[in-house]
Amino acid sequence: MASILKVDTLTGVTTAGSISVTGEGNSTTTNLQQGLTKSWASIDQTSTDHPVYDSFNVSGTADIATGVTKITFSNAMNNANYVTTGGAQTEATSAAYFGTYGVNTSTSRQMTTADFHTSNRNTSGSDKDVIYFAFDVKGDLA
Repeated sequence: MASILKVDTLTGVTTAGSISVTGEGNSTTTNLQQGLTKSWASIDQTSTDHPVYDSFNVSGTADIATGVTKITFSNAMNNANYVTTGGAQTEATSAAYFGTYGVNTSTSRQMTTADFHTSNRNTSGSDKDVIYFAFDVKGDLA
């Protein structure tokens, strides 16, 4: 018989913010908080101010340059070593590539605990605004 658990808050016993989940195969555990997406959004770069279609933990966006959008978090990350994953869609004749500017680049395009910049490029390597791009962020919240 299946059970239904209805709660508003889950709290770890040893550490309030740490819950372990038994992994597939029952021999390892995974930390629940570490595996959650901390921020995500889908954005239109072809419109003024790069409006957000939908998001989580994103307080705003800014049009920095062609193909480049600044994403600002509602709740900061713990450090600038988080991971971003994303994808971009442009017109059918030109593929687009998604990337973020990491901490070893110029200070104007640096990942910080408060924000990061995206970069979308076409197949010839030129920055390109795209009609739809989406990303997610993994790491520790502050």
